[in-house]
Amino acid sequence: MTRLLLINPPYPFEECPAPPFGLMSLAAYLIREGFDVRIEDYIVEPYSAERVRQVLSEFRPHIAGSTAVTMNVKKALAILEDFRAVNPELVTLIGGPHATFDAEGMLSHSHIDYVIRGEGEITTAELLTAIESGRSAESIKGISYRKNGRVIHNDNRPFIENINTLPYPARDLVKISKYRALNFPVNMMTSRGCPHSCIFCVGHRMVGNRVRYFDVNRVVDEFEMLSRLGFNQINIVDDLFTSHKKRCMEICDGIIARGINHTWSAFARVDTVHEDLLEKMSDAGCRNLCFGIESGNQEILDRIKKRTTLDTCRSAAALCRKSGIEPMASYILGLPGETEETVRKTFAFAEEMGIPYAFHILAPFPGTEVRIKSAEYGISILTDDWDMYDANRSVCGTGGISPEKVNSIADEFYLKINNSIETLRVKNKNSEPLNEMQKEIVTGFESFNFSRRLITEKLVEKFSGDSSSPEIDFALYIARATGMDKSTTINEVSRLLRLQCIVQNDLNGLYTYSWK
Repeated sequence: MTRLLLINPPYPFEECPAPPFGLMSLAAYLIREGFDVRIEDYIVEPYSAERVRQVLSEFRPHIAGSTAVTMNVKKALAILEDFRAVNPELVTLIGGPHATFDAEGMLSHSHIDYVIRGEGEITTAELLTAIESGRSAESIKGISYRKNGRVIHNDNRPFIENINTLPYPARDLVKISKYRALNFPVNMMTSRGCPHSCIFCVGHRMVGNRVRYFDVNRVVDEFEMLSRLGFNQINIVDDLFTSHKKRCMEICDGIIARGINHTWSAFARVDTVHEDLLEKMSDAGCRNLCFGIESGNQEILDRIKKRTTLDTCRSAAALCRKSGIEPMASYILGLPGETEETVRKTFAFAEEMGIPYAFHILAPFPGTEVRIKSAEYGISILTDDWDMYDANRSVCGTGGISPEKVNSIADEFYLKINNSIETLRVKNKNSEPLNEMQKEIVTGFESFNFSRRLITEKLVEKFSGDSSSPEIDFALYIARATGMDKSTTINEVSRLLRLQCIVQNDLNGLYTYSWK
Protein backbone atom coordinates (compact mmCIF):
# COMPACT_ATOMS: atom_id res chain seq x y z
CA MET A 1 0.00 0.00 0.00
CA THR A 2 1.35 3.42 -0.98
CA ARG A 3 2.07 5.62 2.03
CA LEU A 4 1.55 9.35 1.49
CA LEU A 5 2.73 12.04 3.88
CA LEU A 6 0.73 15.28 3.59
CA ILE A 7 2.39 18.41 4.94
CA ASN A 8 0.77 21.57 6.24
CA PRO A 9 3.62 24.13 6.27
CA PRO A 10 3.99 26.71 9.06
CA TYR A 11 1.58 29.64 9.07
CA PRO A 12 1.55 32.51 11.57
CA PHE A 13 -0.59 32.00 14.68
CA GLU A 14 -1.53 35.67 14.39
CA GLU A 15 -3.56 34.81 11.26
CA CYS A 16 -5.77 32.52 13.40
CA PRO A 17 -5.34 29.36 11.31
CA ALA A 18 -7.92 26.60 11.57
CA PRO A 19 -7.34 22.86 11.21
CA PRO A 20 -6.15 22.31 7.61
CA PHE A 21 -9.48 21.74 5.90
CA GLY A 22 -8.14 21.12 2.39
CA LEU A 23 -5.57 18.55 3.50
CA MET A 24 -8.07 16.75 5.74
CA SER A 25 -10.53 16.58 2.83
CA LEU A 26 -7.86 15.25 0.48
CA ALA A 27 -6.67 12.72 3.05
CA ALA A 28 -10.19 11.38 3.60
CA TYR A 29 -10.69 10.81 -0.12
CA LEU A 30 -7.31 9.10 -0.56
CA ILE A 31 -7.86 6.85 2.46
CA ARG A 32 -11.18 5.77 0.95
CA GLU A 33 -9.33 5.00 -2.28
CA GLY A 34 -7.01 2.65 -0.43
CA PHE A 35 -3.93 4.74 0.36
CA ASP A 36 -2.22 5.05 3.74
CA VAL A 37 -2.15 8.75 4.63
CA ARG A 38 -0.64 10.77 7.45
CA ILE A 39 -0.78 14.55 7.99
CA GLU A 40 2.14 16.49 9.44
CA ASP A 41 0.63 19.76 10.63
CA TYR A 42 3.52 22.16 11.18
CA ILE A 43 1.23 24.89 12.41
CA VAL A 44 0.69 23.11 15.74
CA GLU A 45 3.62 20.67 15.54
CA PRO A 46 6.97 22.51 15.70
CA TYR A 47 9.04 21.75 12.61
CA SER A 48 12.63 20.53 12.98
CA ALA A 49 15.21 18.40 11.23
CA GLU A 50 14.79 15.89 14.03
CA ARG A 51 11.07 15.72 13.28
CA VAL A 52 11.83 14.97 9.61
CA ARG A 53 14.04 12.01 10.53
CA GLN A 54 11.48 10.77 13.05
CA VAL A 55 8.59 10.84 10.59
CA LEU A 56 10.58 9.16 7.83
CA SER A 57 11.68 6.44 10.25
CA GLU A 58 8.24 5.82 11.76
CA PHE A 59 5.91 6.22 8.79
CA ARG A 60 8.31 5.43 5.94
CA PRO A 61 6.32 7.30 3.28
CA HIS A 62 6.79 6.62 -0.43
CA ILE A 63 5.50 10.05 -1.37
CA ALA A 64 5.40 13.42 0.40
CA GLY A 65 3.12 16.26 -0.67
CA SER A 66 2.60 19.75 0.66
CA THR A 67 -0.10 22.34 0.23
CA ALA A 68 0.81 26.02 0.14
CA VAL A 69 -0.56 29.50 -0.15
CA THR A 70 1.74 32.24 -1.39
CA MET A 71 2.93 33.43 2.01
CA ASN A 72 4.18 29.98 3.08
CA VAL A 73 5.13 28.41 -0.24
CA LYS A 74 8.86 28.96 0.38
CA LYS A 75 8.52 27.11 3.69
CA ALA A 76 6.69 24.28 1.94
CA LEU A 77 9.46 24.00 -0.65
CA ALA A 78 12.16 24.02 2.04
CA ILE A 79 10.41 21.32 4.06
CA LEU A 80 10.02 19.05 1.01
CA GLU A 81 13.70 19.64 0.24
CA ASP A 82 14.62 18.54 3.78
CA PHE A 83 12.57 15.36 3.44
CA ARG A 84 14.12 14.60 0.05
CA ALA A 85 17.63 15.18 1.44
CA VAL A 86 17.10 12.48 4.09
CA ASN A 87 15.36 10.11 1.65
CA PRO A 88 16.46 10.75 -1.97
CA GLU A 89 13.96 8.10 -3.19
CA LEU A 90 10.98 10.08 -1.90
CA VAL A 91 8.58 11.31 -4.61
CA THR A 92 7.42 14.87 -3.91
CA LEU A 93 4.22 16.73 -4.79
CA ILE A 94 3.02 20.26 -4.15
CA GLY A 95 -0.47 21.71 -4.54
CA GLY A 96 -2.74 24.49 -3.34
CA PRO A 97 -3.54 27.93 -4.74
CA HIS A 98 0.01 29.15 -5.22
CA ALA A 99 1.28 25.98 -6.88
CA THR A 100 -1.76 25.86 -9.16
CA PHE A 101 -0.95 29.23 -10.70
CA ASP A 102 2.84 29.07 -10.44
CA ALA A 103 3.48 25.50 -11.51
CA GLU A 104 6.43 26.57 -13.67
CA GLY A 105 8.03 28.25 -10.67
CA MET A 106 7.48 25.20 -8.47
CA LEU A 107 9.14 22.89 -10.98
CA SER A 108 12.18 25.15 -11.22
CA HIS A 109 13.10 23.48 -7.92
CA SER A 110 14.77 20.16 -8.73
CA HIS A 111 13.38 18.43 -5.65
CA ILE A 112 9.75 18.90 -6.75
CA ASP A 113 8.48 16.07 -8.96
CA TYR A 114 4.82 16.94 -9.56
CA VAL A 115 2.46 19.90 -9.15
CA ILE A 116 -1.20 19.18 -8.42
CA ARG A 117 -3.31 21.95 -9.96
CA GLY A 118 -6.82 22.87 -8.83
CA GLU A 119 -9.05 20.45 -6.90
CA GLY A 120 -6.76 17.73 -5.67
CA GLU A 121 -8.81 14.66 -4.77
CA ILE A 122 -9.19 12.77 -8.06
CA THR A 123 -5.96 14.11 -9.55
CA THR A 124 -3.85 12.98 -6.59
CA ALA A 125 -5.51 9.56 -6.44
CA GLU A 126 -4.82 8.95 -10.13
CA LEU A 127 -1.23 10.12 -9.78
CA LEU A 128 -0.58 7.90 -6.74
CA THR A 129 -2.02 4.93 -8.62
CA ALA A 130 0.21 5.64 -11.60
CA ILE A 131 3.31 5.98 -9.41
CA GLU A 132 2.41 2.80 -7.52
CA SER A 133 2.05 0.79 -10.72
CA GLY A 134 4.97 2.38 -12.56
CA ARG A 135 2.72 3.82 -15.30
CA SER A 136 3.27 7.12 -17.10
CA ALA A 137 1.52 10.22 -15.80
CA GLU A 138 1.04 11.68 -19.28
CA SER A 139 -2.73 11.10 -19.36
CA ILE A 140 -3.49 12.43 -15.88
CA LYS A 141 -5.33 15.73 -16.03
CA GLY A 142 -4.47 18.52 -13.60
CA ILE A 143 -0.76 17.86 -13.10
CA SER A 144 2.48 19.52 -14.16
CA TYR A 145 5.87 17.79 -14.20
CA ARG A 146 9.23 17.67 -15.97
CA LYS A 147 10.04 15.42 -18.90
CA ASN A 148 13.34 15.43 -20.77
CA GLY A 149 14.23 18.75 -19.17
CA ARG A 150 10.97 20.45 -20.18
CA VAL A 151 8.03 21.37 -17.98
CA ILE A 152 4.83 19.65 -19.11
CA HIS A 153 1.40 20.99 -18.14
CA ASN A 154 -1.28 18.37 -18.72
CA ASP A 155 -4.80 19.56 -19.48
CA ASN A 156 -6.81 21.05 -16.63
CA ARG A 157 -9.05 18.66 -14.77
CA PRO A 158 -12.79 19.48 -14.84
CA PHE A 159 -14.22 20.41 -11.46
CA ILE A 160 -15.83 17.57 -9.51
CA GLU A 161 -19.44 17.65 -10.65
CA ASN A 162 -21.06 16.04 -7.60
CA ILE A 163 -19.12 17.00 -4.50
CA ASN A 164 -21.47 14.87 -2.38
CA THR A 165 -19.38 11.88 -3.48
CA LEU A 166 -16.55 13.24 -1.31
CA PRO A 167 -16.21 11.94 2.28
CA TYR A 168 -16.13 14.12 5.38
CA PRO A 169 -12.68 15.57 6.11
CA ALA A 170 -10.38 13.27 8.11
CA ARG A 171 -10.15 15.51 11.17
CA ASP A 172 -8.82 12.63 13.25
CA LEU A 173 -5.47 12.97 11.45
CA VAL A 174 -4.81 16.36 13.06
CA LYS A 175 -4.35 17.38 16.70
CA ILE A 176 -7.45 19.54 16.76
CA SER A 177 -7.12 19.77 20.55
CA LYS A 178 -4.27 22.24 20.01
CA TYR A 179 -6.50 24.48 17.89
CA ARG A 180 -9.15 24.35 20.62
CA ALA A 181 -6.53 25.28 23.22
CA LEU A 182 -5.68 28.38 21.15
CA ASN A 183 -9.38 29.31 20.98
CA PHE A 184 -9.33 29.01 17.21
CA PRO A 185 -12.54 27.97 15.43
CA VAL A 186 -13.12 24.87 13.34
CA ASN A 187 -14.00 25.24 9.67
CA MET A 188 -16.54 23.53 7.48
CA MET A 189 -17.62 24.03 3.88
CA THR A 190 -21.11 23.67 2.43
CA SER A 191 -20.26 24.42 -1.21
CA ARG A 192 -17.45 24.98 -3.69
CA GLY A 193 -17.30 27.75 -6.23
CA CYS A 194 -17.75 31.51 -6.52
CA PRO A 195 -19.71 33.25 -9.29
CA HIS A 196 -17.89 36.55 -8.81
CA SER A 197 -14.64 37.74 -10.39
CA CYS A 198 -12.97 40.18 -7.98
CA ILE A 199 -9.59 41.00 -9.48
CA PHE A 200 -7.61 40.37 -6.27
CA CYS A 201 -8.93 36.83 -5.66
CA VAL A 202 -8.20 33.42 -7.23
CA GLY A 203 -11.25 31.71 -5.71
CA HIS A 204 -13.32 31.62 -8.89
CA ARG A 205 -10.36 30.21 -10.84
CA MET A 206 -9.40 27.68 -8.16
CA VAL A 207 -12.84 26.17 -7.54
CA GLY A 208 -14.90 27.47 -10.47
CA ASN A 209 -17.49 30.13 -11.21
CA ARG A 210 -20.39 27.70 -10.85
CA VAL A 211 -21.31 26.97 -7.24
CA ARG A 212 -21.59 23.27 -6.39
CA TYR A 213 -23.48 22.42 -3.22
CA PHE A 214 -23.32 19.72 -0.59
CA ASP A 215 -26.75 18.33 0.24
CA VAL A 216 -28.54 20.13 3.06
CA ASN A 217 -28.84 17.02 5.25
CA ARG A 218 -25.13 16.28 4.84
CA VAL A 219 -24.29 19.86 5.85
CA VAL A 220 -26.45 19.66 8.97
CA ASP A 221 -24.99 16.24 9.83
CA GLU A 222 -21.47 17.62 9.68
CA PHE A 223 -22.46 20.73 11.62
CA GLU A 224 -23.93 18.54 14.36
CA MET A 225 -20.76 16.43 14.46
CA LEU A 226 -18.56 19.53 14.76
CA SER A 227 -20.75 20.95 17.52
CA ARG A 228 -19.61 18.04 19.72
CA LEU A 229 -15.88 18.62 19.28
CA GLY A 230 -15.57 21.37 21.89
CA PHE A 231 -14.75 24.34 19.65
CA ASN A 232 -16.13 27.69 20.71
CA GLN A 233 -17.18 28.50 17.16
CA ILE A 234 -17.80 26.84 13.80
CA ASN A 235 -16.79 28.87 10.74
CA ILE A 236 -18.56 28.22 7.46
CA VAL A 237 -15.84 29.14 4.99
CA ASP A 238 -17.75 29.04 1.72
CA ASP A 239 -16.90 31.94 -0.56
CA LEU A 240 -20.58 32.86 -0.44
CA PHE A 241 -22.67 30.93 2.09
CA THR A 242 -25.62 33.31 1.73
CA SER A 243 -25.69 33.32 -2.10
CA HIS A 244 -28.48 30.70 -2.27
CA LYS A 245 -31.11 32.09 0.09
CA LYS A 246 -33.54 29.14 0.02
CA ARG A 247 -30.82 26.58 0.69
CA CYS A 248 -29.25 28.70 3.42
CA MET A 249 -32.60 28.90 5.20
CA GLU A 250 -33.06 25.12 4.85
CA ILE A 251 -29.69 24.55 6.54
CA CYS A 252 -30.72 26.87 9.37
CA ASP A 253 -34.07 25.07 9.68
CA GLY A 254 -32.20 21.77 9.95
CA ILE A 255 -29.96 23.10 12.73
CA ILE A 256 -32.98 24.45 14.62
CA ALA A 257 -35.05 21.28 14.14
CA ARG A 258 -32.31 19.13 15.65
CA GLY A 259 -31.89 21.46 18.60
CA ILE A 260 -28.20 22.03 17.90
CA ASN A 261 -27.10 24.88 20.14
CA HIS A 262 -23.76 26.11 18.86
CA THR A 263 -22.46 29.48 17.72
CA TRP A 264 -21.19 29.86 14.18
CA SER A 265 -20.06 32.45 11.68
CA ALA A 266 -19.86 32.79 7.90
CA PHE A 267 -18.64 34.97 5.07
CA ALA A 268 -21.17 36.90 3.04
CA ARG A 269 -21.52 39.55 0.38
CA VAL A 270 -23.44 42.64 1.35
CA ASP A 271 -25.83 42.15 -1.59
CA THR A 272 -26.89 38.63 -0.52
CA VAL A 273 -28.39 39.26 2.93
CA HIS A 274 -32.05 39.93 3.67
CA GLU A 275 -33.91 40.56 6.90
CA ASP A 276 -35.79 37.24 6.95
CA LEU A 277 -32.63 35.29 6.10
CA LEU A 278 -30.61 37.00 8.83
CA GLU A 279 -33.33 36.40 11.41
CA LYS A 280 -33.34 32.70 10.50
CA MET A 281 -29.53 32.54 10.71
CA SER A 282 -29.61 34.25 14.10
CA ASP A 283 -32.20 31.74 15.36
CA ALA A 284 -29.88 28.94 14.20
CA GLY A 285 -26.92 30.29 16.19
CA CYS A 286 -25.11 32.56 13.74
CA ARG A 287 -23.38 35.30 15.73
CA ASN A 288 -20.98 36.86 13.21
CA LEU A 289 -21.00 37.62 9.51
CA CYS A 290 -17.85 38.88 7.82
CA PHE A 291 -18.23 41.10 4.78
CA GLY A 292 -15.40 41.85 2.40
CA ILE A 293 -16.17 45.52 1.85
CA GLU A 294 -12.64 46.23 0.53
CA SER A 295 -12.85 50.03 0.07
CA GLY A 296 -14.79 53.11 1.11
CA ASN A 297 -14.45 54.53 -2.39
CA GLN A 298 -17.06 53.57 -4.98
CA GLU A 299 -14.75 54.09 -7.96
CA ILE A 300 -12.27 51.61 -6.54
CA LEU A 301 -15.05 49.09 -5.85
CA ASP A 302 -16.12 49.36 -9.47
CA ARG A 303 -12.54 49.04 -10.71
CA ILE A 304 -11.89 45.83 -8.78
CA LYS A 305 -15.17 44.31 -10.05
CA LYS A 306 -16.66 44.02 -6.59
CA ARG A 307 -20.10 44.92 -7.96
CA THR A 308 -21.38 46.30 -4.67
CA THR A 309 -22.20 49.79 -3.46
CA LEU A 310 -21.44 51.66 -0.27
CA ASP A 311 -25.17 52.08 0.39
CA THR A 312 -25.61 48.30 0.17
CA CYS A 313 -22.79 47.92 2.71
CA ARG A 314 -24.55 50.27 5.10
CA SER A 315 -27.84 48.43 4.65
CA ALA A 316 -26.29 44.98 5.23
CA ALA A 317 -24.67 46.11 8.49
CA ALA A 318 -27.93 47.62 9.72
CA LEU A 319 -29.88 44.45 8.89
CA CYS A 320 -27.33 42.32 10.77
CA ARG A 321 -27.55 44.46 13.90
CA LYS A 322 -31.34 44.37 13.75
CA SER A 323 -31.23 40.55 13.58
CA GLY A 324 -28.79 40.13 16.49
CA ILE A 325 -25.83 39.16 14.30
CA GLU A 326 -22.59 41.10 14.71
CA PRO A 327 -21.34 42.27 11.32
CA MET A 328 -17.60 42.55 10.72
CA ALA A 329 -15.82 44.14 7.79
CA SER A 330 -12.52 43.64 6.03
CA TYR A 331 -10.82 46.16 3.78
CA ILE A 332 -7.85 46.11 1.42
CA LEU A 333 -5.41 49.00 1.14
CA GLY A 334 -3.36 49.60 -2.01
CA LEU A 335 -5.99 48.57 -4.56
CA PRO A 336 -5.76 49.97 -8.12
CA GLY A 337 -6.46 53.69 -8.04
CA GLU A 338 -5.62 54.03 -4.34
CA THR A 339 -4.43 57.44 -3.15
CA GLU A 340 -3.99 59.02 0.23
CA GLU A 341 -7.43 60.55 -0.24
CA THR A 342 -9.12 57.20 -0.95
CA VAL A 343 -7.39 55.67 2.08
CA ARG A 344 -8.81 58.46 4.24
CA LYS A 345 -12.25 57.79 2.75
CA THR A 346 -11.95 54.09 3.51
CA PHE A 347 -11.09 54.72 7.15
CA ALA A 348 -13.83 57.34 7.43
CA PHE A 349 -16.33 54.87 5.96
CA ALA A 350 -15.13 52.11 8.32
CA GLU A 351 -15.69 54.41 11.30
CA GLU A 352 -19.07 55.51 9.95
CA MET A 353 -20.18 51.88 9.67
CA GLY A 354 -19.56 51.48 13.40
CA ILE A 355 -18.73 47.77 13.21
CA PRO A 356 -15.51 45.86 14.01
CA TYR A 357 -13.12 45.92 11.09
CA ALA A 358 -9.63 45.02 9.97
CA PHE A 359 -7.70 45.41 6.79
CA HIS A 360 -4.96 43.86 4.73
CA ILE A 361 -2.67 45.32 2.11
CA LEU A 362 -3.09 44.21 -1.50
CA ALA A 363 -0.91 41.23 -2.39
CA PRO A 364 -1.12 40.40 -6.11
CA PHE A 365 -1.03 36.61 -5.74
CA PRO A 366 -0.22 34.40 -8.74
CA GLY A 367 -3.40 33.70 -10.69
CA THR A 368 -5.17 36.94 -9.76
CA GLU A 369 -6.33 39.29 -12.49
CA VAL A 370 -4.64 42.20 -10.75
CA ARG A 371 -1.29 40.42 -11.15
CA ILE A 372 -1.87 39.14 -14.68
CA LYS A 373 -2.97 42.62 -15.84
CA SER A 374 -0.91 44.65 -13.40
CA ALA A 375 0.21 47.20 -16.02
CA GLU A 376 -3.38 47.73 -17.15
CA TYR A 377 -4.43 48.40 -13.56
CA GLY A 378 -1.50 50.73 -12.88
CA ILE A 379 0.06 48.34 -10.37
CA SER A 380 3.83 48.02 -10.07
CA ILE A 381 4.93 44.76 -8.49
CA LEU A 382 7.91 45.41 -6.24
CA THR A 383 9.03 41.89 -5.34
CA ASP A 384 8.46 38.22 -5.98
CA ASP A 385 9.79 37.25 -2.56
CA TRP A 386 6.77 35.17 -1.60
CA ASP A 387 7.59 35.41 2.13
CA MET A 388 6.58 39.07 1.90
CA TYR A 389 3.13 38.24 0.51
CA ASP A 390 1.47 38.10 3.91
CA ALA A 391 -0.91 40.97 3.02
CA ASN A 392 0.44 42.93 5.99
CA ARG A 393 3.03 44.98 4.06
CA SER A 394 3.27 46.52 0.59
CA VAL A 395 4.61 44.37 -2.21
CA CYS A 396 3.24 46.59 -4.97
CA GLY A 397 2.56 50.25 -5.69
CA THR A 398 -0.41 52.10 -7.14
CA GLY A 399 1.29 55.33 -8.18
CA GLY A 400 -1.16 57.34 -6.13
CA ILE A 401 0.25 56.48 -2.71
CA SER A 402 3.72 55.23 -1.85
CA PRO A 403 4.21 51.71 -0.49
CA GLU A 404 6.01 53.26 2.48
CA LYS A 405 2.97 55.38 3.29
CA VAL A 406 0.66 52.36 3.12
CA ASN A 407 3.00 50.45 5.44
CA SER A 408 3.12 53.32 7.92
CA ILE A 409 -0.69 53.51 7.97
CA ALA A 410 -0.86 49.78 8.66
CA ASP A 411 1.80 49.97 11.36
CA GLU A 412 -0.02 52.82 13.08
CA PHE A 413 -3.34 50.98 12.96
CA TYR A 414 -2.01 47.76 14.46
CA LEU A 415 0.13 49.57 17.01
CA LYS A 416 -3.03 51.27 18.23
CA ILE A 417 -4.75 47.89 18.59
CA ASN A 418 -1.78 46.34 20.41
CA ASN A 419 -1.55 49.31 22.76
CA SER A 420 -5.26 49.01 23.53
CA ILE A 421 -4.87 45.33 24.39
CA GLU A 422 -1.82 46.04 26.55
CA THR A 423 -3.74 48.79 28.40
CA LEU A 424 -6.53 46.34 29.16
CA ARG A 425 -4.01 43.74 30.38
CA VAL A 426 -2.42 46.26 32.75
CA LYS A 427 -5.82 47.31 34.07
CA ASN A 428 -6.78 43.70 34.63
CA LYS A 429 -3.50 42.99 36.42
CA ASN A 430 -4.10 45.99 38.67
CA SER A 431 -7.66 44.80 39.39
CA GLU A 432 -9.17 47.85 37.72
CA PRO A 433 -12.79 47.37 36.56
CA LEU A 434 -13.36 46.06 33.01
CA ASN A 435 -16.62 45.45 31.18
CA GLU A 436 -17.50 41.96 29.95
CA MET A 437 -16.16 42.49 26.44
CA GLN A 438 -12.87 43.85 27.78
CA LYS A 439 -12.54 40.90 30.16
CA GLU A 440 -13.16 38.53 27.25
CA ILE A 441 -10.43 40.22 25.19
CA VAL A 442 -7.89 39.98 28.01
CA THR A 443 -8.77 36.38 28.86
CA GLY A 444 -8.65 35.33 25.22
CA PHE A 445 -5.29 37.02 24.69
CA GLU A 446 -3.74 35.39 27.76
CA SER A 447 -5.13 31.95 26.92
CA PHE A 448 -3.81 32.24 23.37
CA ASN A 449 -0.31 33.21 24.51
CA PHE A 450 -0.26 30.48 27.15
CA SER A 451 -1.33 27.74 24.73
CA ARG A 452 1.00 28.97 22.01
CA ARG A 453 4.01 28.56 24.31
CA LEU A 454 2.90 25.10 25.35
CA ILE A 455 2.72 24.12 21.68
CA THR A 456 5.79 25.82 20.25
CA GLU A 457 8.06 24.84 23.16
CA LYS A 458 6.57 21.32 23.47
CA LEU A 459 6.18 21.82 27.21
CA VAL A 460 3.35 19.30 27.62
CA GLU A 461 5.45 16.49 26.15
CA LYS A 462 8.47 17.25 28.35
CA PHE A 463 6.76 16.86 31.76
CA SER A 464 6.72 13.83 34.00
CA GLY A 465 6.23 13.60 37.78
CA ASP A 466 5.37 11.18 40.56
CA SER A 467 3.77 13.36 43.27
CA SER A 468 0.28 13.02 44.72
CA SER A 469 -0.72 16.37 43.17
CA PRO A 470 0.30 15.98 39.50
CA GLU A 471 -1.93 18.79 38.21
CA ILE A 472 -0.40 21.35 40.59
CA ASP A 473 3.11 20.04 39.87
CA PHE A 474 2.43 20.29 36.14
CA ALA A 475 1.19 23.87 36.49
CA LEU A 476 4.21 24.87 38.57
CA TYR A 477 6.51 23.25 36.02
CA ILE A 478 4.85 25.32 33.28
CA ALA A 479 5.14 28.48 35.39
CA ARG A 480 8.87 27.89 35.91
CA ALA A 481 9.45 27.14 32.23
CA THR A 482 7.58 30.20 30.96
CA GLY A 483 8.02 32.70 33.79
CA MET A 484 4.26 33.17 33.84
CA ASP A 485 2.26 34.01 36.95
CA LYS A 486 1.53 30.88 39.01
CA SER A 487 -2.14 31.69 39.56
CA THR A 488 -2.72 32.33 35.86
CA THR A 489 -0.86 29.16 34.96
CA ILE A 490 -2.93 27.02 37.33
CA ASN A 491 -6.13 28.48 35.87
CA GLU A 492 -4.97 27.88 32.31
CA VAL A 493 -3.95 24.29 33.02
CA SER A 494 -7.37 23.70 34.60
CA ARG A 495 -9.01 25.18 31.49
CA LEU A 496 -7.13 22.86 29.15
CA LEU A 497 -7.95 19.82 31.29
CA ARG A 498 -11.59 20.84 31.58
CA LEU A 499 -11.85 21.24 27.80
CA GLN A 500 -9.97 17.93 27.36
CA CYS A 501 -7.35 19.60 25.19
CA ILE A 502 -4.76 17.83 27.33
CA VAL A 503 -5.17 14.65 29.35
CA GLN A 504 -3.35 13.22 32.34
CA ASN A 505 -1.73 9.79 32.03
CA ASP A 506 -0.81 7.53 34.95
CA LEU A 507 2.04 5.20 34.05
CA ASN A 508 2.32 3.13 37.24
CA GLY A 509 2.61 6.20 39.45
CA LEU A 510 4.58 8.30 36.93
CA TYR A 511 2.32 11.06 35.67
CA THR A 512 2.60 12.59 32.22
CA TYR A 513 0.37 14.84 30.12
CA SER A 514 -0.42 14.67 26.42
CA TRP A 515 -2.52 16.48 23.84
CA LYS A 516 -5.73 14.61 23.26
